Amino acid sequence: MATTLKDVAAYVGVHPSTVSRVLHGKENLKISKKTNDKILKAVKELNYVPDFTARALRMKKSFTIGLIVPDILNPYFARIVRRIEQLGFDNQYTVIVCNTEEDQEKELLFLNQLISRGVDGIILAPVQENSDHIVSLIEKKTPLVLIDRIFEDIKVSSVITNNAESVIKAVSHLVNLGHKRIAFLRGQKNIYTIINRLDGYNKALKKFKLKRNTKYIVGEGFEFEDGYAATQKLLELKPLPTAIISSGGDLVTLGAIKAIKENGLNIPKDISLIAFFDSLYAPFLETPLTTISHFRKRIGEEAFNLLLKQIESKRKVPAKTVCVDTKFEIRKSTTKVKS
Repeated sequence: MATTLKDVAAYVGVHPSTVSRVLHGKENLKISKKTNDKILKAVKELNYVPDFTARALRMKKSFTIGLIVPDILNPYFARIVRRIEQLGFDNQYTVIVCNTEEDQEKELLFLNQLISRGVDGIILAPVQENSDHIVSLIEKKTPLVLIDRIFEDIKVSSVITNNAESVIKAVSHLVNLGHKRIAFLRGQKNIYTIINRLDGYNKALKKFKLKRNTKYIVGEGFEFEDGYAATQKLLELKPLPTAIISSGGDLVTLGAIKAIKENGLNIPKDISLIAFFDSLYAPFLETPLTTISHFRKRIGEEAFNLLLKQIESKRKVPAKTVCVDTKFEIRKSTTKVKS
């Protein structure tokens, strides 16, 4: 038979509640270090594994959180996932990570599976084809936080970044360097973040009185191949853009760099490049990238804390949107335009 908490208590000669409190790190209790160490030693010697099922039934919680993201291999989401998982561990929650691959059917399947398993709450970066299932979760009072992507007509807690403002700042930087033909490498166009970045791009063109050329707005996805193909289209245009803002993330940007190099062009002498997301490699490329940097660790922290508050509160917690600022890192991939 498996060792129980009562077995550990009897082995040490203390009450079971003392063992429970030591294992849960209750530091405000007057338990001697000697007793504390004896309990921890007994746990190892008896190979005691806490009965989480019993604990869940007693507290009416599963101590599990569902985390659904579009692409776990995307460095942007990977860093957020890692921070949420760390905070879950610190707070004795198991985080179940699901990867949708931008597939609405998979998202719905994962949501149904997580709810059927009794998770205490869900953090979701939605595919955004529709929002019916989001509304259903809210109606069922399921603790929920959206990250990166939101539906503006739905009241739900969320964590976003200042996407439009960051693009305006990027265009301003390029205009100050003399650029007038600035292209926008988009990403998947139905996503909230991309819509906001494109809105910032359009506002910046208007603000700086630059001509809007629809052929300078390209891109349909978030993969390396998408960035490569979209940039090839840009490089076929006459006249060429003198600068590109890559909105689709690390993989799209790498695809763009490959296309530029294959066409015998130099960054930044021929084309200046600004990328969303500041990867570990960005400062160490042959031409260090000027980037719009996201504080992904903080995004994960804000999302986890918003969800934990909903889970642990006995009252309804009002929906709250947290906007995390970005940071503009100027490096060597942008320069003054050729005369």
